[in-house]
Amino acid sequence: MPSPQKVKGKSFENAKAKFLTEIYGEKFIRVPTSGAFLGGQNYDRRHTMSQGQVMAFKGDIIPPDDWIYFNCECKFYKDFKFHLLFNKSKVLDGWIDETLSTANENDLNIIFMKFNNIGEYVAYQRSEKFKVKNFISYSKGWNFTSHECFWNDYNISKIRDRSKGINL
Repeated sequence: MPSPQKVKGKSFENAKAKFLTEIYGEKFIRVPTSGAFLGGQNYDRRHTMSQGQVMAFKGDIIPPDDWIYFNCECKFYKDFKFHLLFNKSKVLDGWIDETLSTANENDLNIIFMKFNNIGEYVAYQRSEKFKVKNFISYSKGWNFTSHECFWNDYNISKIRDRSKGINL
């Protein structure tokens, strides 16, 4: 029987896949196994896999076939120490490292986060230049913002185009 934390994480991944499917009108699904299949010391596995196989094990969400540069992680935790965003958060640093460990060159890397009784947030690489009213500029070249601030028409189009390799 899976742990409550695994069930919680799986349900959030499914919810984000459904959310993306509704926004883009294309099918997104959660990766059936951990993204660690290609992360860290397993990075070299991708050299013997097809592009479709790599996409099926990269990150937590499998995008449509033509979204070849999309890489995202989903994290659902009880709590988050927001004050550490102004210094250094070992938790967020770990999530960033995990996201980047499965990334291919030129990927759009993004982290969707949810915290109990707090809300949903998005972390993204600053170099992507998303349009967001309120954000915290975090270390390692990443920004942190709320779900509500992140999802606007510009960013929705940018994610689709960027993930398909348009305007790289």
